[in-house]
Amino acid sequence: MSYRTKNEVRIAGLLAASIFGDLDHSRLVEIAQAAHEYRYEPGQLIFQPGDPCNQLSIIASGSVNVSFNSEDGKEVIVAELGVGDTIGETELLSNSRRLTNCVATRKTHLLALDKPTFEGLLPNAAFTRGLLETICRRLQQSLLFAEGLSIHSLETRLARLLLSMSETHGRRVGDGVIIDRAISQTLIGQMINASRPRINIQLQSWKHDNLIRLSRNRITILDEGAIRSISRSPLAER
Repeated sequence: MSYRTKNEVRIAGLLAASIFGDLDHSRLVEIAQAAHEYRYEPGQLIFQPGDPCNQLSIIASGSVNVSFNSEDGKEVIVAELGVGDTIGETELLSNSRRLTNCVATRKTHLLALDKPTFEGLLPNAAFTRGLLETICRRLQQSLLFAEGLSIHSLETRLARLLLSMSETHGRRVGDGVIIDRAISQTLIGQMINASRPRINIQLQSWKHDNLIRLSRNRITILDEGAIRSISRSPLAER
């Protein structure tokens, strides 16, 4: 790959992230030239709690899971990140170490900007505005996640997860919406902090009631109205 082509590929990767969308081309070229590239295989650890954070990473391709592990080894996935998402901005701004695990879930290509390059972008109003929007969005997602774990039942959390996945991976079929992504009950449990047996019991109950169909790690929502009704917290309806 020629130097020019390599830079163009890097620029395309940067532009997948909204924080770079308003920067002019000459600035993007400079950033692309300063970027480092990292590639990971599915299941490969990218970082873990306590690791230093000295770069901002942009997911150019692939996807990662961000998670916590309890003392007894239980994993809770707090975020699934994909193309265009960034990693490390909060730690860089707060000068703190990593708080979570980050693991590649597919072949993943990261573009990384070291701390001096990142800090050099902060005076740029367009970049900083995009950065603040990203941090605010992540904060909102974290609050919703914490709310779900603290006050919502497993049934409500599971219904919300299915609806969320149907929005990002859903494909309409004759009798419903299939979540066109293979996902195990173990992974579902990690995403909503519940054991696999409890997930299985709830899914089988919905299957019996013809709310969903289960087939080879794929779920089809047959009665979206019912699932949406379950997803509404009683607190929200007061």
